[in-house]
Amino acid sequence: MKKLSAISTFIMLCTAALAGNPLKISGTANLESAYLWRGEKVCEINFNPILEASIGGFTAQAFAYLPFDGSYKEIDLDLSYTLGPVSLHVADYFCRFADFPAEENYFNYNKATTNHLIEGIICYAPKSVPIEANWFTFFYGDWLPGADGSRGKPAFSSYLELKAHHDFAEWGRGSLILGSSILKGPYTSYTKDFAVIHCELRYGKTLELEHVRFPLSVSFLVNPYARRAFMNASVGVSF
Repeated sequence: MKKLSAISTFIMLCTAALAGNPLKISGTANLESAYLWRGEKVCEINFNPILEASIGGFTAQAFAYLPFDGSYKEIDLDLSYTLGPVSLHVADYFCRFADFPAEENYFNYNKATTNHLIEGIICYAPKSVPIEANWFTFFYGDWLPGADGSRGKPAFSSYLELKAHHDFAEWGRGSLILGSSILKGPYTSYTKDFAVIHCELRYGKTLELEHVRFPLSVSFLVNPYARRAFMNASVGVSF
């Protein structure tokens, strides 16, 4: 009875949150010169489609990174709930390089062969100041390497990202992004508990034409831990 009561309460809370709120659906198609993720280049020039549906404080996103050379494939799902300046996310990343030995199976969650990673995310973005803080922790798909090279115990590796931005009126937005690896994780080959891996300067501007938007951005990124630097540019269309 207690379990049924808890489920009923959860359903009632969700219904109350959604009541009177229209469903909003949007799409974006981006072309990127590279896919840069937490201080590393994952692939070269790629197509990045995004589909988003939101109602009340709930948002569901599906997005992908698809390089034109076929070397990599990533399809992600993100479910989130926003309440004031705080948003909570659960994200499922399906990541597969072309030379991965096992046959592709999106529905495979077997520890030994899965291509999925699942992450919990907490974001804090107050409206009063142009600063954001985001915390990411993997709770599935990220395992410490075993002595024989197999997937061992969960690593629970985390990533902390701080963002600050400034709007230049009609000229666009400039952003500074700093990201650090927390606990031993894939960003440092599971060797360090803390490392600064992402320092980025980004400039973006969105052109608007009636109901269509054209987001543009360019960025310069340095990974102090890996001693590497990258530049990236993106152009897209949103509707």
